[in-house]
Amino acid sequence: MASELSVIIADGPNPAVKVVTLVGEMDESNIESVRGQLDTLLADLSVVHLVFDLAQLEFINSKGIGYLVSVHTHLSKDKRVLILADAQEAVMDVISLVGLTTIIKYFQTLDEALQNL
Repeated sequence: MASELSVIIADGPNPAVKVVTLVGEMDESNIESVRGQLDTLLADLSVVHLVFDLAQLEFINSKGIGYLVSVHTHLSKDKRVLILADAQEAVMDVISLVGLTTIIKYFQTLDEALQNL
């Protein structure tokens, strides 16, 4: 059975910033859906900072982590930045375990992430 994941894209404090809120569970059953929803955003070179708000993400597995790494790599090619913010404890445990915060900026809150652009 597919896990439920909603993707909400919002404008940030300036046109070069977009905030992506992930709600639900991110795994192999919905990665392609997420990719489809974010491909246009990732292709938009005017978006310099992409902030993933993880406050409502309840679960992520290795496929989800792999997708975050691919987004980071894609953005980095054009000197753009992926920022992660406000992960729940279970999600943060996975993110920390795989060392994701050593390559992708992470902030405790969305406000903190937006203030540090």
